[in-house]
Amino acid sequence: MSITASVGIGGANFKADTIVVQTLLNPHAAKIGVAPLVVDGICGALTKGAIQRYQQVVMKVAKPDGLVQPGFQTIASLLAAAPAGGEITATRTVVKLTESDFVKVPKVFDPADGTLQDAYTAFEYEMPDKGSRMVGGKFALAVPNVMKVWPNAKMRIGAVMTPGLLAHEQFHYDVGFVVARTFAHQATIARAASYAALVATYQGLEALHFKKRVGLIQQRYDVDTHHGTNAYYQKIWLDRMAACIANPKANQIGGFWL
Repeated sequence: MSITASVGIGGANFKADTIVVQTLLNPHAAKIGVAPLVVDGICGALTKGAIQRYQQVVMKVAKPDGLVQPGFQTIASLLAAAPAGGEITATRTVVKLTESDFVKVPKVFDPADGTLQDAYTAFEYEMPDKGSRMVGGKFALAVPNVMKVWPNAKMRIGAVMTPGLLAHEQFHYDVGFVVARTFAHQATIARAASYAALVATYQGLEALHFKKRVGLIQQRYDVDTHHGTNAYYQKIWLDRMAACIANPKANQIGGFWL
């Protein structure tokens, strides 16, 4: 993917073209000594300055003009220098839950079915917005990047954290991690024809993995184990989870897609 018109100082600065240039510049931000650009399609002072710095630092141009033109050296250099390596990974801030990870509250309800529980564990996740990159003429999420997952756990005041209950809550938390690993891989290989399409692709992956698939796995586990009270089925699911965590390339658990 290239540009249709000039971008930068004195350029036409069409939004779609500016997004391409901003995307191509961002992987070089640290090297050229500028902050990553907001990919918004607006060719302001920061974008123009980044173009000049790229020409000066990377291209060794003595008098950079701050202009990227179709078919000229700057766009050719940006396209040739676009990095394609690296990946998005997932990590947990807490690996094994302990009672200290739970916030004590008067009542705990499972939001899935409204039942009163001794404890309930969900998870939160976050991935820094590092913008995008160009790969083979298409937009892709910037790499490397790391998605962090951490527990959001509550425990009823007066409840006893037995080993069985803790294992049950650990499973719910681990679902978030293994799904995040699969999401990270899919986000790494996602490609789109435009920046807007890439954002839509990311949002679609997020809904698929963290809402639909997490929900299906958690629901099936709770039904099979009666919220962790059926030791036979709980062991089956815990063994499945142990095997899933041990295999970084796993994309299923118990027949359910991650």
